[in-house]
This record gives sequence, C-alpha cells and structure tokens, in this order.
Amino acid sequence: MMRLHYAPGSAHSAAVRILLAEKGLEPELHRLDMVHFEQHTPAYLAVNCHGTVPLLEHAERKLFESFAILEYLDETFPDAPLAGGGPRQRYTARKWGKYVETHIAPHLAIARWAALGGRVPAAARAGLDRLLPARAALWRRAMAGFGAEQLHASTTAILTAAHRLAADLASGEWLAGDVFTLGDIAVYPHIAQYEALGLSLPGAVDEWLKRVAARPSVQAIREDLFPVAVMGPEPGRWG
Repeated sequence: MMRLHYAPGSAHSAAVRILLAEKGLEPELHRLDMVHFEQHTPAYLAVNCHGTVPLLEHAERKLFESFAILEYLDETFPDAPLAGGGPRQRYTARKWGKYVETHIAPHLAIARWAALGGRVPAAARAGLDRLLPARAALWRRAMAGFGAEQLHASTTAILTAAHRLAADLASGEWLAGDVFTLGDIAVYPHIAQYEALGLSLPGAVDEWLKRVAARPSVQAIREDLFPVAVMGPEPGRWG
C-alpha cells in the first residue's frame, strides 16, 4: 500500500506528485487543505507530528522530507530512473534537492507570506500549540510579521537562486545537462511561484520553466500549482 498525504499549493507536495506521474505510480491520495490549516489538526498530527506535507506512507514506512521521498521512490521503482546518468548528474540533482530544502523553500515561504498577506485565523491558532516547539515558534514569528531586514534577505536569497539556476542551465536544457532529473522536479514547483509573487527570472530559467511545464507529469497537476501563505523550515536548515 502506498498513500500520499499532500496539499494543493504545496510546492513540496507537487514535486512528489510529479515524480509519481513520471513513474506511472498511482498511490492512494489524502488531500489536505492548508488554507484552513488542516495540516495542524489532531487527526493529521497523529500521523505526522511535524504538521507538514508531503508525507508518504509505504511498506510500513513514513517518509517526511520531500527530496528524501523523491530519492526513495526513484530507488524503489527504478524504471525510468531520474537520479542522473553519472556521478556529475547525480551530484547536481542532489545539490539542487538540498538547496531547495535549505534555501529556496524557507526564504520563498517568508517572501510569500509577506506578499500574500499571510495570517493565521483565530480558529486555527489553537493548532499551533500542537506543533513541535521549533515549528510553533516559526509560525508565531510569521504571525508577528517579518521585519524589513528579513524580507530583504529572503528576497535576495530567492533571486540569487534564480541566477544560480541560470548558470547551471547554461550547459543544457535541464539542470544536470541533457537529462531531466530529480533536481528539476524538486526545484520546479517553487520557481513556478515566482511570477505570482512579482519576481522576475532570467530568460534561461523562464524557458526551463516552460519545458518542465510541458511535461505530461506536470500538466496532470497544473491546477494545484499556486502559492499559499504557509511556513516552511527555518532558512539555512533542513525542515
């Protein structure tokens, strides 16, 4: 049995769903509504104490980190491998997977919270007390509002990420050259949110976005690729 807990608007969820479609896998889906903070309900926290998505249940395992899930699925279902065809490609894919988790996702969450006017409704605030202390503290920081210095730092970080993408795309159509990999899958749903937040992209990155968006695996979930004001991990740390 394979079950994926996911949420529309979650870029990490989208990455896992893209990989599942690339592999032709059809797990049982449990959809959560992040707009109404369903990820913080007692029922979901009983399954995932982190209160985050995605969560993959497979073979009596629970997997939480999105890139770890991508690697797990690629190794468990090796047909149409996506890790990369050689050491350099595999390194590049993993480099971008880690960079998403430690820099792109957390800084994008801060910029997105500010741009979308993020707020926690009174009815959902009790859910923060159910979270692990570090995650509860991050949500309370968001509720208090991020200062100008933090917003500037986060905006700079995500724009820097776009230029780093452009540098890697100089050598081919995909981040690892001529092969579509886990790196492209991990990064795409996050960068696809830039336009909605009024962030400009280098031309090479914009063209790459169009190539990824044209893949059937992405077309299948395109209606779920929209930004939602939710918090990720602390910048510079794993989630």
